Amino acid sequence: MASIWRIRRAVFAIATGVAIVISALLVPIAVGALSPAQAQISEDAQIALEQYGVWRPHPRFGNVWVPAGVPPDWRPYEYGRWVYTDDWGWYWASDDVEANWGWVVYHYGRWAFERGFGWFWVPGDEWAPAWVNWRYGDDYVGWAPLPPDELVGAYEVEPAYWAFVPGRYLGAPRLRTYFVPVY
Repeated sequence: MASIWRIRRAVFAIATGVAIVISALLVPIAVGALSPAQAQISEDAQIALEQYGVWRPHPRFGNVWVPAGVPPDWRPYEYGRWVYTDDWGWYWASDDVEANWGWVVYHYGRWAFERGFGWFWVPGDEWAPAWVNWRYGDDYVGWAPLPPDELVGAYEVEPAYWAFVPGRYLGAPRLRTYFVPVY
């Protein structure tokens, strides 16, 4: 009888230990899933952005960056041009106006828009030649900034987020002069 009691105590102790280990491993995952999404960017990029905008807390995405000194009707991927490359396809090259910060926000992270908040950049650590969605039709080409994945559906139908130009001008140096009016 004493040996059965010792076996039960040993099994209970092992089960308790396993439960503690499993809960210790799962709690940080659960807590992390409830916190806002936030990617790390290099210190150089963060310093570069601080000079040209402000970091603001966002309830869904953590700290986001909002550019300063841009016109009221400004949107991402307007001041610059598309350059075709053999390695990456269409690459966004910022104009001099945005060159100091465009190297970060047009090639890492995503853009989102909220009324009352305006356009803001959500940091990301994956590089791309540009984070945009493309549309083609008739003789026109259009693009819109790609938002974080969970917002893509809402952006597909919003005309104000899209820029269109006649296809023959896609690589033009002064691309904004060929924009089709938003509506």
